[in-house]
Amino acid sequence: MIGERNIYSVSDVNRYIKTVISQDENLKFITVKGELSNFKRGANNHLYFSLKDKDSLINCAMFATYANKLIFEPKDGDEVLVMASVDVYTARGSYQLIVYEMDSVGQGAMLLELEKLKRKLQKEGLFDESRKRDINIYPKAIGVITARNGAAIKDIVTNINRRFPLCQIYFFPSAVQGDDAPKELLQAFKKSQEYDLDTLIIGRGGGASEDLSAFNDETLVRAVAESKFPVIAAVGHEIDTTLIDYVADKRASTPTGAAELATVDMREIEQTFQYDIETMQKSLRDRVADTKKDIEDLKEQLYESIKDRINELSKDIKARENQLEALNPKKVLKRGYSISANKDGQVIKSIKDVKKGEKITTTLCDGTIISTIEETEE
Repeated sequence: MIGERNIYSVSDVNRYIKTVISQDENLKFITVKGELSNFKRGANNHLYFSLKDKDSLINCAMFATYANKLIFEPKDGDEVLVMASVDVYTARGSYQLIVYEMDSVGQGAMLLELEKLKRKLQKEGLFDESRKRDINIYPKAIGVITARNGAAIKDIVTNINRRFPLCQIYFFPSAVQGDDAPKELLQAFKKSQEYDLDTLIIGRGGGASEDLSAFNDETLVRAVAESKFPVIAAVGHEIDTTLIDYVADKRASTPTGAAELATVDMREIEQTFQYDIETMQKSLRDRVADTKKDIEDLKEQLYESIKDRINELSKDIKARENQLEALNPKKVLKRGYSISANKDGQVIKSIKDVKKGEKITTTLCDGTIISTIEETEE
């Protein structure tokens, strides 16, 4: 039989346990490792899940304030590290972890570190479109950084020579995967900066994500960001993206694509020239035809203008002839007048112009009279 002792409600017990646990510093902000199970995302973006290992399981909650800061999408089966505090859910008398941070373990951790580096470089402006430079598609020299015996260098050289054989190609060999790849890629890049290049292509053929890790090296990425000339990244295929792709001026999904981005196709130039020549020839033919027509029109206008001018001059000449005819001395002589002149042919206007005994010539309308002055009379 229960004796005379304090009697507690269920809520009292749960609240007491919650107080004890909440005051235990060893249960605050602890790091727990486990596998995600029963993962659910609530309507308010709160996350509810369990962490388990081979022997135990513990319920967890991650409220939206913290869940929205995750840089990966959790799912059942992921092995994770969480920073959390132990809490008691008094309504059910159960305890759980309230999670503040979550990171993936293993390969996931590598991806998280890569994502953090990507965000850092992006925040510094290394991926900004304003930094991107145009590619000179009529290059004198192109540099290529890739593996010595890989298919990538063959594809790039073949396509550049096919498209724009006037271009000179400088090859800077380097390992493109493995522990030494980041160092060799950086050395090859620094060597390329000593040359007068129009464009630098850096890349390799496709591969697994881990094979492309050298192109995520922070030192290499920062060096490429400071390149003296534009850079085309050709790392992997369309589904693979590295930090070099983000910092480069252009990105190609294949080495062949990089060669096409770096050059113009000479055949296209020839076709353009041929089209331009045909266009100019047609334009010249049309212009000549138009000019001939203009000349014919001008000739007709000139002919009409000359004819009109001749008619005007003919009328003017006729009028002047009439004026001259009216002033013709012979017309005056016919009216009974005569003209006398001395021996020098000077017209006698006064009796003072002659002397007694001087011969003069008098012109009439039908002839002349030669006479001698016997006397004069005023």
